[in-house]
Amino acid sequence: MKHRVDQAIYVTFGSMNPQLSERTEFNNDDAETIKAVLPKLFEGDASSARPEGSMAVKKVIWWQHNSKTGQYSSAKVHKTLSVNPDGSFELDNLDGLEPELIDGF
Repeated sequence: MKHRVDQAIYVTFGSMNPQLSERTEFNNDDAETIKAVLPKLFEGDASSARPEGSMAVKKVIWWQHNSKTGQYSSAKVHKTLSVNPDGSFELDNLDGLEPELIDGF
């Protein structure tokens, strides 16, 4: 028996570790590529369980710290976001860290 979710808002978080990036040679160009692709994540993505157009990225919120150590921990940054069941959201302010809001495709 298959279970089905007719409508939902999924929230995911991620971060990039500068120390690990130095070892793997991941750089700002790579981060910019990820930032450009995230809004289009589900474009052309379909399966029998997930028909074409049934999932979409509504918003990407991107924080860029001003140093390798970051002004705040990832947990503190992630806790500034609260998402409502209808997909609307609220962002608390952190001094010196301005989020970039990117609309989904």
